[in-house]
This record gives sequence, C-alpha cells and structure tokens, in this order.
Amino acid sequence: MTAEYAIGWRNLWRMNVGDALDKSVIDHTERQLLDDRTPLFALLAKTDEDEIVGLLHGVVHPVAGSTQNICCLQDMYVHPARRNQGIGSKLLDALTAMGRAEKWDRVYWLNDISNKLAQEFSKTRAIKIDFTFHVLPILMLDKLGVRT
Repeated sequence: MTAEYAIGWRNLWRMNVGDALDKSVIDHTERQLLDDRTPLFALLAKTDEDEIVGLLHGVVHPVAGSTQNICCLQDMYVHPARRNQGIGSKLLDALTAMGRAEKWDRVYWLNDISNKLAQEFSKTRAIKIDFTFHVLPILMLDKLGVRT
C-alpha cells in the first residue's frame, strides 16, 4: 500500500470493521502498512478509476519447523457491491505470487465458521485443517483486572 491509496484503504477498512476498532488502532495500522520496515502489509484491488474495492492484510514471519518464512493472511475484504467478480481470487493470486517470489513455506488464515462466503472461497483455494483456535486476550484481561 502507498500513501496515495490510504484514504481508499481507510474507507474500505472501516466498511469491514465498522466501529469495532478505535480510530487510534486504525491510525496505527495505517502507519504500519505504510512503513516498509514492518512485517504487516496490504494488497489492494482497485478499479481502472483507482477506486479501492478490495484489500488483503498479511504478516510475514518465521516459524518453528521451517527454514522459510510463512504468511498469515489476516484480513481479506471486498466491497459488497463488487463481490462475485473475482476480486478475492485476484488478491489471493497476488499474495501467492508474492509468496513464491519470496520463497514462503506457506500462507495460512482463519475464517469465521459462520461466514459461509469465506468458507466456500477458502474451500476452493486451500486445505482445511481442523484445529480449535484459542485466544488469550491479555490487554483486555489486564484492563478488566483479570489475572490468568
């Protein structure tokens, strides 16, 4: 992502997350995406008129068990009016090409089990592995004064 597309990214990202994230978190995310020194990156899908219609966020990182980095696809969102036009596939294709060029071992992601559209998309593009996903929300627990 480049600074010229930051406003389009921000508008589409807001559509995806709604009010779930504070402005400070979105500002921080934008700064990270614009800083080439961080492992967080964004791929954007845009029209010929430069309208941002899709986004993908990823983080490249090392992992135990491989000599190569892996990529966590954190978010993929396509504007609702632009869905079923192959934009998600093009974003994933671009990510795959990036991974091949950078010699990543693999790309992984999570889908909400109730998001049927994402489940169907993922089923055609990846291998499903059944694991239970657990989260320890440290900052939230600290704010509430809960110790685990």
